[in-house]
Amino acid sequence: MRRTSGTGIRAGFTLIEVLVVVAITGIILAVATVNLFPDERQLARREAAMVALTVEHARDAAWLGGRPMSITFAEGRLRTWRLKGDEWQADPSRERALEGGTRVAALFVDGEELKLDERLVFLPDGLGVPFRVALEVRGLRWAVDGDPAGAITLVEG
Repeated sequence: MRRTSGTGIRAGFTLIEVLVVVAITGIILAVATVNLFPDERQLARREAAMVALTVEHARDAAWLGGRPMSITFAEGRLRTWRLKGDEWQADPSRERALEGGTRVAALFVDGEELKLDERLVFLPDGLGVPFRVALEVRGLRWAVDGDPAGAITLVEG
């Protein structure tokens, strides 16, 4: 016995309609999988970008706050410092551990290599010297570059 709707037409889905729904579902799952389970390169980029954002925040805080700010990369931690009077005071709200196998390989200011416990200083006048924070993240090389005009960029390789 066949079912029919009130107009006499058979109710149900054709094989083509079912296949289209399955294909669309597969495409959505493929896109979601790429976004939910990023590869090592994407994870490394995210972690390197977090370091770049912390550097940008210190630069912006110096410009907007009217006081020198600095960053240190020691003991697997990224620390932000504020100059108050004659001494540097740590900003515990901006301190973070370097995660995901992130390691600062080298720090260069105006072409000269600094020790990793030395400060990368940002002045409130907005002018700076070129710098590079060379990173190794998940086995990949990244760098946070700063130019004299204050622009900060993330570079792979």
